Amino acid sequence: MASLPARSSFGQRAAAREAAYRLHMMMALALALGVVYGVTQLPIYQMPVPVGWDYAARQYALMFEEHRAVEKEAPKPESGVPVTTFGRDEEEEPPEGKDEEAARQADEGEEARRLPDVPLERMVVAFADEMPTIRGGLGAYYINIEYPPEAIAAGIQGRLVLDFVVETDGRPTEIKVIQSLHPLCDSAAVRALRQTRFVPGRQNGKLVPVRMRLPVTFRLIDQEEAARRVAARDTARSGQ
Repeated sequence: MASLPARSSFGQRAAAREAAYRLHMMMALALALGVVYGVTQLPIYQMPVPVGWDYAARQYALMFEEHRAVEKEAPKPESGVPVTTFGRDEEEEPPEGKDEEAARQADEGEEARRLPDVPLERMVVAFADEMPTIRGGLGAYYINIEYPPEAIAAGIQGRLVLDFVVETDGRPTEIKVIQSLHPLCDSAAVRALRQTRFVPGRQNGKLVPVRMRLPVTFRLIDQEEAARRVAARDTARSGQ
């Protein structure tokens, strides 16, 4: 019979330990939930955002200030700086006490100060009823472009594009390289184009300057291909 109280006391201690364990677990869970809530909900200290530092606004303000300063410093016509104007000058009232001779001299001076007639800028068209053509009718065959030996030795080949204006007398002017290949090839193409004469373009039956573009291809070929090209060119020339 003495073993029964011992067993009952052991059960009480086990129950007490289990209750303490549950209490500790609930406290730990509550603490974890509190930490999560504090991280997600409570306000956290942040660095204050500077107020009034707008870099774009400062930059534009500086630009406007410089512009206003230029406007203030700009010389006015009455300050003695010569100002060129197109058109007739405003007539000044003749000074009092001047006779007719003085008035006539003033009119002559006014006429002398008038600007001469300025011719209108010539019109260059990009398309015409009759576009310019190379004399001979065989296109690039009659543009004698010499392949630079230095470019051949360096293996330079490719395509370049020239922009120019064919004048009413057939001369190419305003030559520009708008797509470059190599300085050697560019110079050779420009030099050859300057020596070329065109049949000028016509618009409504009148000669007009026309802006054109000329693609030039430099390609290295073997001796047999070169011989065939020369023979074909000679045949075409002899057939005309």
